[in-house]
Amino acid sequence: MSKIYSALALLPLLLAAPAHAQPTTLYAQNFNSPATTSCGAWGGSGSDSSLSSDYNGLGQVGSAAFTQVGTADRVCWGKALNTDPDSTATPYSGGFARNGAVVESWAIAFDPQGKPFINGLLDLAHVTPGNLNGITVSTNYPGTASNVQMGLRFFRIPSGSNFNLAPGAATAIASPANPANLVISGITQTPLPESGLVDVTKDASYSRYAADWSKHQFSVDTSSFAPGDRLAMVGTVIENLTYIVFDNLVITSDVVPSNPPSISKSFGAPQVNLGQSTTLTINVTGNGISPVNGLTVTDNLPAPVVMSAGGVISNTCGGTLVAGTGSNQIQLTNGVLPAAGCQLQLEVQWPSAAAAQCSGSPVTNTIVDGTDFTVGSTTTAGINAQATLACPAPPVLPQVSVSCIPKVLVDAPGQVSSCVIMLNASQLADLSVNLQPPATNPRYTSTCQNAMVVPAGSTNASCTIEAVANSITGDGDVTATLSILDSAAYTVGSRTDSVEIRNDDEVLPPSSPTSVPTIGGLGLLLLSGVVAGSMGLMRRRKSN
Repeated sequence: MSKIYSALALLPLLLAAPAHAQPTTLYAQNFNSPATTSCGAWGGSGSDSSLSSDYNGLGQVGSAAFTQVGTADRVCWGKALNTDPDSTATPYSGGFARNGAVVESWAIAFDPQGKPFINGLLDLAHVTPGNLNGITVSTNYPGTASNVQMGLRFFRIPSGSNFNLAPGAATAIASPANPANLVISGITQTPLPESGLVDVTKDASYSRYAADWSKHQFSVDTSSFAPGDRLAMVGTVIENLTYIVFDNLVITSDVVPSNPPSISKSFGAPQVNLGQSTTLTINVTGNGISPVNGLTVTDNLPAPVVMSAGGVISNTCGGTLVAGTGSNQIQLTNGVLPAAGCQLQLEVQWPSAAAAQCSGSPVTNTIVDGTDFTVGSTTTAGINAQATLACPAPPVLPQVSVSCIPKVLVDAPGQVSSCVIMLNASQLADLSVNLQPPATNPRYTSTCQNAMVVPAGSTNASCTIEAVANSITGDGDVTATLSILDSAAYTVGSRTDSVEIRNDDEVLPPSSPTSVPTIGGLGLLLLSGVVAGSMGLMRRRKSN
């Protein structure tokens, strides 16, 4: 048994031993022991000093010290729903409240031991007092709110100085400046920037029991502390008429904060078409405790992305934000990082002049942590913010041509020419082709309109030019011309074609007959002599 006691006696020394980049435990207490005070009352006699008497100097490594104002109690758990977060069987946990007459608050002070950051964990639950295990609770704790706030504040105590808690006004407030003040040498102190509010939610089903424990994490920058300076942590219920219980307080000193600020970014769309805009969102996470000054963000947009005319949409980070139209840089200076974080939203564009860079390959936008993103002297998470944006390659436009067959008609019945609007490739959607139809003329009719639709999946659409039949002589020839007009939806191949309508009505010859010439009597006699002489000559040749 003596060996066990010796080992336990060495435990604080082992925990306090320095280690490279390792946290040092300054205080660790689950408020479940010692169980020396009777579990007889909530806020009753003897509980006013329970924290200071029972837990002061216990669970600590170094010089941690508890103090309180009002009635910081130890609450008795006895039912299954009243278990503490680590499910231990011991029946005690710490608690404090605010009512119409008394402001309760507790504080713990400790030496950071030369580390630049204090990190902590604290389990909290909100309950509504009432008859608990047969114990009648005073009616001055009628709180019923489902969500309350605890002021979690931090103070620097100079080396050699004493401090005490002073009660503040018992009025509902919205910030942790009151109701409890830390007083050093008679002077009320100002909390460190890491101070803030912690939300504590009550389980609606078990309002009188601590069944909804939640863990809260905090960090405090102690890099400016001198040797011997101490840090005081003060907890106070903010809203009036409420009760909060706490458990498992662990405080360590380290070289990094437990919740370092971080930055992330995203584009509203993964890609935009040439000349289009999208929303760029930059998110910055806070420490969850309080605002921190000195936020700077520089975002060098990747070429060719620039700020568009929409400019800055919103800025919850304060400071000065410079992001001019056409600029490739966004710069925030002197911002304030709220405990819950902040956001920048801006409109950016892939400019129309950057068509050559629309290939579908994304460009990467990076904010470098520690260079482009800083929060005063606070250590950040060290994670770069990245997002990508692409501009798809412009689609290949279809080529449109026109052809009319036949190209010559006559002004007779049934003379029709078919004019076809042709695509070099079918399209997934209907394509409207703008046309200049043939001019109105009484020699022909046309079904060709100002626009024709080539259906999806097809490569053509047609209309007609028909000659008007007539028998009018001398009305000549006319030409009907059909043309394709320009459009952003297509290119033009063969732009124009024409159909000629010719006149087929000829001019007829005169109707009077022409006389046949005759010979007289003398001519007839001579002709007879010639015939007779010819026949005699033929007989002589035959006899010979």
